[in-house]
Amino acid sequence: MQLVGCLRYKSTLEDVTCSPKRNLTKETLTDLADCMYIKMGMNILISGSTGCGKSYLACALAYEACAKGIKAMYFNMNKLTEQILLSKVDGTYLKLLARLEKYPLLVLDDFGLQTINKELALAILQIL
Repeated sequence: MQLVGCLRYKSTLEDVTCSPKRNLTKETLTDLADCMYIKMGMNILISGSTGCGKSYLACALAYEACAKGIKAMYFNMNKLTEQILLSKVDGTYLKLLARLEKYPLLVLDDFGLQTINKELALAILQIL
C-alpha cells in the first residue's frame, strides 16, 4: 500500500452503500474500481449533503487505488491550505508542488468548507 497521510476512514468499496437516494449505482462503483480515471488524469468531485458519505467513498477509492499499486496522498483541505501558505512564506512552494506531482491520486477532503483568497485559489488550481 502506497498511501501518504492518514485517511479519515478505513473503508473499502465493498462497504459503500449504493442507492438512488445517494445517486450512486453499483455500475458506477464498478467503473471507478478499475482506477482508469486516475490513469486517464480525470478528476472526481464527490458532492452531497453533510453526512451522506462523501469522505467515506473518497477513502474507499483511495484504498482501492493503493491496493492496485497506485500511490495516493490524502489531505484535509485545511491542512493543505496551511501547507501551501507556509511553503509560500518559507520559499518551498516549488518543492511542495514537486512532492505532490509524485502522487497520481490526491484526495482533497472537505473541499469548499472554508473561504480562500485569490492567491490560494490559484495555487489549488495549479495542484489540480
